[in-house]
Amino acid sequence: MKFIHLVLLSFYIIAMIFADSSWAKNLTSEFDKKHKLCLEQISKEASMAFERAMIWQDEGGGRRAKHCVAMSLFALGHEVEAAARLDALAIASDGGTNAMRANFYSEAANFWLIGGHPENAYSSASKGLELVNGSVPLFITRARSYFALKRYGDAIMDLDSALINEPENADALRYRANVNLKQGNFNAAKKDINKSLQINPNSIESALVRGQINESLRLVGSYKKDS
Repeated sequence: MKFIHLVLLSFYIIAMIFADSSWAKNLTSEFDKKHKLCLEQISKEASMAFERAMIWQDEGGGRRAKHCVAMSLFALGHEVEAAARLDALAIASDGGTNAMRANFYSEAANFWLIGGHPENAYSSASKGLELVNGSVPLFITRARSYFALKRYGDAIMDLDSALINEPENADALRYRANVNLKQGNFNAAKKDINKSLQINPNSIESALVRGQINESLRLVGSYKKDS
């Protein structure tokens, strides 16, 4: 499961830092290729990927090496350490553009959630949104943090923001359905989950949420009849 998260959360960061230097362009391309290979190796042998990434980092691999170290740590079960390293990378001098830094915060927030630290996840996602306002993935992640903190109204607001930008985002619809279910807003939850499944009919997670909503509606109906 962690490898699946890793694939979903990993982005191959391609940055041309010194546009006027052909030597620098070649070096950057080489680093991008090495970064890609490092991330791919994680799914095959995470321990080896971690060791090589640490060596590369010590040799001056910069943000790419640091990123691969963090992702390796996550794959090895060290979610908290991985998240902390990604937060540090997001504010490091070699963290890259705002978009890159926001991506590191997004990955950190997801790792904090997986590690059971929603407060930290909220902090990381919020910092990412300060860099890239309107980021749908960050809105969704922060909403998940709010949900874990039982701040359901805030979660709804972030999911509303995500869906304003991407009305057909099946994940945002599923999460909003789940929040509405938690609050007892069954009809709103039903509407969202049906739309989510129309967009992504093969989603097992959405099917499970729909089952929970239908069961809640059934119980409410039974209660009303008994009353």
